[in-house]
Amino acid sequence: MIRRRTLAPVALALVLAWLAPWPPPPASRAQGVEVFLNVTGGGAKKLNIAIPEFALLGGTDAQGTAKLLASVAGTDLTFSGLFSVVAASGAIPANNPAALKESWTAFAAAGAHAGVHGLLTLRGDRLEAEMRLYDLTSPEHRLIAAKKFQGTLAQARRVAHRIADEIVLQFTGEPGVADTKLAYVLGPRGAKEIYIADYDGAGATPVTRNGSINLMPVWSPDARSLAFTSYVQGYPDLYRTFPFERRPLQTLAAFAGINSSPAWSPDGRLLAMTLAKDGNPEIYVLTLATGALRRLTRHAGIDTEPTWAPTGRQLAFVSDRTGSPHIFVMDTDGANVRQLTSGGFQTQPRWSPKGDTIVYTQRQAGHQLWAVNPDGSTPRQLTFGPGSAQGAAWAPDGRHLAFQSNRLGRWQIFAMPLDGTPPTQVTSGQGEATSPSWSPRLP
Repeated sequence: MIRRRTLAPVALALVLAWLAPWPPPPASRAQGVEVFLNVTGGGAKKLNIAIPEFALLGGTDAQGTAKLLASVAGTDLTFSGLFSVVAASGAIPANNPAALKESWTAFAAAGAHAGVHGLLTLRGDRLEAEMRLYDLTSPEHRLIAAKKFQGTLAQARRVAHRIADEIVLQFTGEPGVADTKLAYVLGPRGAKEIYIADYDGAGATPVTRNGSINLMPVWSPDARSLAFTSYVQGYPDLYRTFPFERRPLQTLAAFAGINSSPAWSPDGRLLAMTLAKDGNPEIYVLTLATGALRRLTRHAGIDTEPTWAPTGRQLAFVSDRTGSPHIFVMDTDGANVRQLTSGGFQTQPRWSPKGDTIVYTQRQAGHQLWAVNPDGSTPRQLTFGPGSAQGAAWAPDGRHLAFQSNRLGRWQIFAMPLDGTPPTQVTSGQGEATSPSWSPRLP
């Protein structure tokens, strides 16, 4: 590509300002869902679940894996917003029906609606965990489901996440989001690298190590790759990296001026982006298989930060064409542009995976997250002080958000369910963490 190394200074400053970091067989699943609905009244209150330490069937548990599995899965279920974990210590012996009945009776008396009997077998560096899920509201403590999970000892946390997601599936019909990753930007001004971690912040690992400024990571729909903007060649260009595979870095767009704001189409075939190659920031769509580029917006104002509707038929974006930056929606051919927000200063739109909500950042005595329906109705504030909240990222269930906040002084990543539960801090440390992107469920 031929690079023209000029861009109107005012346009460059505005766009960068917007984008800157501020053994028994399992029962049917329908039975688990029925238990949840009967107990919680359709989600009006949380389901109490007991998760004792896993019982060791074989091997030596020198690393405390039996406790880790129960602890991590319990934390995952608490974060889901659907469960309240009943305090439990010790393990229920395996192959002892009398002990199991006695334990479930005691937990039921303490208010538990469900219980997890975990079984663990260790062989060298391998583990096999079995989750048996019981309905403690029934007199016979009915088995809801049983499932086995395998992995290495190093993957114990992921096994626990998968167990938690299976429990959520049994009670709601949709898997949880514990077995997902967060990508984010970490580092001081002038030296920012992209990291990935478990959704809860554990296992943080650098994806880039180029000593440059790397921004705006976005997961592909298959959770295999990240698109991002980097100054590694001295200019804001768009790249693609594969954090779980040994594949070379791909250059997606390296035109003159800004190449930024990548947004994957739901099917992963297209990438929307902001390019200033013609002198003004506009929204384009790149077909990854062919390299074909299609321009969607043509306006004297700045158009940037596209986000796809889950149907793949519309895009929301930011434009200052009416004065201050506001959120707009258009068809994927650039037609039928309509304004969603007005008044104030709105940026960073993110379309919900369920399609019913667009979250954005509003500047009004600081920055906070707001939401609006795709038809522009019912704008509502989601976060409140102290500090600011910016740059939302949806979890694949459409019920949780990650975002950056300086409420504790330094920019860090937080996450929360959209039920009014206070945010949970995900990252910590000396570096500032910004620009989260929540992966799809991992394969």
